Amino acid sequence: MLRYCRSPLCLVVETRWLIPRGFDGFTPGPLILLRPGASDALIEHEKVHVRQFWRSWGLMGVLYLASRRWRLRYEVEAYREQLRHCHPDSAHAFARVLAQKYRLRISEAEAYRLLTQCPEGSPK
Repeated sequence: MLRYCRSPLCLVVETRWLIPRGFDGFTPGPLILLRPGASDALIEHEKVHVRQFWRSWGLMGVLYLASRRWRLRYEVEAYREQLRHCHPDSAHAFARVLAQKYRLRISEAEAYRLLTQCPEGSPK
């Protein structure tokens, strides 16, 4: 699968290559790489990373790699969007992944709290 998206501006590619082990999607800049059979919810997660890339004037990758704080911020935003497209019970599984796979030094309980709390500036 090869698909062009206008919102956000990106290219979506289905591939078995170039995706880090243990993940089903990877977004370097405006390119979304997905393993075959990726869910629509995962695609929405990856689109958040593309928006972050454009919002940061292309610095998202550097910030993501250099700073645990920025990596946490970016992933929480993306997983919250993914949760909007999944069953609410998925929050526990996402919290486990967030706590274990991103070198964030947070507990699963803290990750769950971050994923399920109301985002700053949102109506409660």
